[in-house]
Amino acid sequence: MDAGIKPNEEALAKYNEFKMKKKLAAVVFKIDKIDGQEHVVCDKEFPKDGFKQDDLIEALPTDEGRFIYLDFDYENDDGIKVYKIIAILYCPTTAKAAKKMMYSTTYASLNSSLGGGISTEMQCDGPAELTREHILKKVKK
Repeated sequence: MDAGIKPNEEALAKYNEFKMKKKLAAVVFKIDKIDGQEHVVCDKEFPKDGFKQDDLIEALPTDEGRFIYLDFDYENDDGIKVYKIIAILYCPTTAKAAKKMMYSTTYASLNSSLGGGISTEMQCDGPAELTREHILKKVKK
């Protein structure tokens, strides 16, 4: 990975569970230090049952980045139900510059190391950009 920060085995397993079993609506990863070395680790997961986008938004820190993977469904213009995995780099404007750089340089490499399944990538710098309406505009472009 560009920044030398790799996902740990648990993070890889959690992403594969998210992608394959379809029981989670979202999974959130963060950069954390384990045994003196930085790794991408699972931070939070959100089951599909009862999932509300607001729960995800409220669970995010206001001053630190996160990598969010969202199982997003919607109807396209032809009325067909579409399912997409959305990869979101969340770096709030209030995060320190060094943290923003760390998350930004890790994002593309992390997506590659997760083994596919991502259909849309986007960046968000605040909670307003994580609403269902905002994401829907991005995926329909």
